[in-house]
Amino acid sequence: MGITISSKRQSCDLGYGGFGRFRKAVAEKVSTEFHRHYLLLSDKSVMFLFGEERNEYFKKYDAITNEYVGEGIVTVEVANFLFQSDGGGKVDRKQAKQIYELIKECDDNISFGYSGRVDCATMADLKKIFSDGTKVEWL
Repeated sequence: MGITISSKRQSCDLGYGGFGRFRKAVAEKVSTEFHRHYLLLSDKSVMFLFGEERNEYFKKYDAITNEYVGEGIVTVEVANFLFQSDGGGKVDRKQAKQIYELIKECDDNISFGYSGRVDCATMADLKKIFSDGTKVEWL
């Protein structure tokens, strides 16, 4: 099981790991400081928090995220993309354009899809999807 990410004219398939790597690449393009913050989500010390400890951690985490938004380090639109569920989400045209602006200079050959497939999703494919001028969805 994986994710199909698509716009009106383009689509590609990738696994949850590849989609996570793509979102980390987007976060890295926002800023080094924000990227470090974003990477905390996949730290094992955070992934295995439960109950009240988890709630308290994410109250603080969300407050820091809101500071980054308030300071203009990351836009609400890009943050919305980065923090949506892997299992299904969407961004509108404005969000897609902002994401494209962040990734447009990235190496086209970075692979995010299934490496054994002929149509392995690459950064070039994701650039096409986010530059399509339409909303982007993933399932």
